[in-house]
Amino acid sequence: MKISKPFMKILLNSFLFLIIPALMIAQEQLPKKIIYETNMCLAVDDVGGLAMIHALQNRGEAELLAVCLNEVHPSGAAAIDAINTWYGRGDIPVGVYRGPFPNPDDSAYLHDLTKFPHDLTDKSAPSALEVYRKVLAEQPNHSVTIISVGFMNNLDVLLREEPKLVAKKVKELVIMGGHIGDDHNLGLHNTTGAAQNVLANWPSPLVFHHLGGDVITGLGLKDTLAENPVRAAYYKHSGAKFEGLASHDQITVLYGVRGACNYFSKTSSGTGSLPSGFTWEMKTRGDAVLHYLLPAEAYAVIIEDLMLEAPKK
Repeated sequence: MKISKPFMKILLNSFLFLIIPALMIAQEQLPKKIIYETNMCLAVDDVGGLAMIHALQNRGEAELLAVCLNEVHPSGAAAIDAINTWYGRGDIPVGVYRGPFPNPDDSAYLHDLTKFPHDLTDKSAPSALEVYRKVLAEQPNHSVTIISVGFMNNLDVLLREEPKLVAKKVKELVIMGGHIGDDHNLGLHNTTGAAQNVLANWPSPLVFHHLGGDVITGLGLKDTLAENPVRAAYYKHSGAKFEGLASHDQITVLYGVRGACNYFSKTSSGTGSLPSGFTWEMKTRGDAVLHYLLPAEAYAVIIEDLMLEAPKK
């Protein structure tokens, strides 16, 4: 579904009474400390999610501490650094997964993003574990939210190597993935074992969702500057054209930074499971599942507004 600009304005006005309270809540709090754990490669909503975090940092709602890539692609670190650089934050640490990763995905856009200004490469980038160790050690206790929109391999390594650091510093882990039978983010590329370790032993509450398939965003990027790597990513991903795309990862970021507010409800009951047969009780750790409180079009307006925001001067 394509959303015209006039229609977007109507929607924004219609839901203003819902959006403004959430913004007021966010402004009353300190910026949310965020680490973005992404499989940015095959899909492009990871790029939209990262753009949102930068826009939310512009607004004083978030502080992006680091970005860690759990895919394996020679252009991945450089592409992430190019996006961060575009937003004036090229010094944000970017870590990459260093380990076995069978059948890595191709990308229609990552190589093109390396044509934008950046100073990091796959070879010069530190491992995700190095980044997590350094960044988490510098943060106040129980202050960091990890937004995971990819696989569990980096988090598995972190948890195995630094369980006390995770328990001490991480407040919440927000997962783009289903809590029942997810064989994609919780299993693709032979990461089921990694996911099981995280689900069994992660010390802070986990929040799951599989929302966003009907939240269509990104079309407005065609009207942004050609120097914008986010624009380029969406253009190349769709075969050298602009089109609206699903917003799974952007929904994850929206909750990860602003919380449930009046955007989502949460349930914390029943059993979670992996296709491998592993199960766990949701309420034991206070895990939760997100549900919509607004129409899909309302989330699209909120997300698109953040994705299109220009870098802070």
